[in-house]
Amino acid sequence: MEFIKMQFDAELLKKFSKYTLIAGILMMIIGFVGVFAPQAFSLAVVSFMSWLFLFSAFVQGFNTYKNYRKSFSAWLKPIMSFITAVLFVFFPIEGVAATGMLLAVYLMIDGYSSIAFGFEYKPHKGWWMMILNGIFSIILAVILISGWPFSSFVLVGLFVGISLIFDGVALITFALGARKLNQ
Repeated sequence: MEFIKMQFDAELLKKFSKYTLIAGILMMIIGFVGVFAPQAFSLAVVSFMSWLFLFSAFVQGFNTYKNYRKSFSAWLKPIMSFITAVLFVFFPIEGVAATGMLLAVYLMIDGYSSIAFGFEYKPHKGWWMMILNGIFSIILAVILISGWPFSSFVLVGLFVGISLIFDGVALITFALGARKLNQ
């Protein structure tokens, strides 16, 4: 079964395996923080997202001012990004619920892409971990959707933490496998 045809450059994979290993370890550490303090991590996720929306609003606003300042519709995106950032700051609990639904959609997409990548990377070492990561992401999405919105306050932090742990393990496995290519 082939989802996407990808070519892997063995030398490039070896070169970046060190950074992939470091990223995997950092993702696992951050993931364990989310597992052991899910409510605080849920609020941290929403806080991080509000900063991203705020930064996005300023970048989009600057671009709109420079290139499309007379277009009302061009201003809608930076204004909506700014309003979203403000709402996340002033209504963090509701932001966690909204983030819960967004997270479920993300986990579904992440699960599909991890499974597709795993099948493309097969038969190299670690391919099965990418598929396992994808299956686990889809299971997390289904659980999150089934308890939404009430369970979002705990599950957002917990699931982001768990997802980061599995992504970290997958990256570590991938990095260790990439080091052994053509040896």
